[in-house]
Amino acid sequence: MDLDRTTRWLEDIDFLSLELPLKHKNLFFHRNKDDFFNDIDFIKANIETFSDYELNLQLAKIIASIRDAHTSIPLRINLLLPLELYWFWSGIYVTVAPIEYQDILYCKITKVNQIDIEEVIKSLRSIISYENETYLKSQLPKYIPAIELLYDLGIADDIDNLELTFEVENNKIKTLDVKSLNLKECREKLECIKNDLDYIKNLPLYRTNSKRHYWFQYIETNKIVYFKYNACKDMVPGGVFTFCKELIKFIENHVVERLIVDMRNNFGGNSSLLNSFIDDIRHSSKINKTGNLFIIIGRETFSSAILNSYSFKKNTSAIFVGESTGGKPNCYGELGRMTLKNSGLTICYSTQYYKNIEDDNVPSLLPDVYIPTTLQNYINKVDPCLEYIMSR
Repeated sequence: MDLDRTTRWLEDIDFLSLELPLKHKNLFFHRNKDDFFNDIDFIKANIETFSDYELNLQLAKIIASIRDAHTSIPLRINLLLPLELYWFWSGIYVTVAPIEYQDILYCKITKVNQIDIEEVIKSLRSIISYENETYLKSQLPKYIPAIELLYDLGIADDIDNLELTFEVENNKIKTLDVKSLNLKECREKLECIKNDLDYIKNLPLYRTNSKRHYWFQYIETNKIVYFKYNACKDMVPGGVFTFCKELIKFIENHVVERLIVDMRNNFGGNSSLLNSFIDDIRHSSKINKTGNLFIIIGRETFSSAILNSYSFKKNTSAIFVGESTGGKPNCYGELGRMTLKNSGLTICYSTQYYKNIEDDNVPSLLPDVYIPTTLQNYINKVDPCLEYIMSR
């Protein structure tokens, strides 16, 4: 028995169990307090039976059971499969793949290491912090390429490659071994694919400029201003405030009949940055009319983007289109962090509670017009939300 190792882990776990209930705004809003501490005691009693990484996963499961998406343990990842996945209504599909795996592009995953995808989803959801099923759908596909997580969950047999089974054309089945890469190499490889001219050609607006926190484009033929708000964060120079003032001026000085604010990919940041813009739109006789203002939301609309969405809903005549949001209307937020000194694990937690509506049990902000992105939309580079708005 490694007493030093056991002592170090006991110190970290005791610190977590003492400090997290004190620092979180309301840690036991969903999880029973006794169950939480029983789980903590179980881990402490079995430290020697778990590897260090397994202990990370055990703690992640406890934190995920809080059911607050802001309260989590970001797990360290060193290796990834060079694939990007998306959970469409009919399953989880490959949306980006390097040339050596092109024959599985846009194919549905049915098994991981001969384990049915439903069982893999069940296992992964135990370590993911989420507060509604919509957010889980946005996050879980990002975990499947994390081969180390799959290995420690007992899904993968090793960390060098992973056998995946796909449903391909005509309902045929294809099995393929995908090799893992180190994190830097994997990200560079995927970025190279997404910067390729064939990939970026004719992309819909919402899939362009993803690294910019905000930008807008004037669609002159439809007299529409399309404002993509990817993150509630300032860019330099000027920041959100200056950018939005210039956007308002553009709307006033041009023939603009409709404004679209697209927040479907906005995970949040600082909600106050958009307050002045929302107030300007509220007082705009040109834009603040039914049919003139549209807000696009989706599974990645989360945290501060939820607060901005509700501000639009409360103060304007906006029509909401897209999917239900990944964040709850009444939500915990304002991230705090603490670090466990021995393991180095970071614990994220919520310090505030935001109440936008009376009913705390409503899982998502629902769009007025539900328009999901289908696999065929994605393959054909079509934005069904923008098409719907432009056809009105």
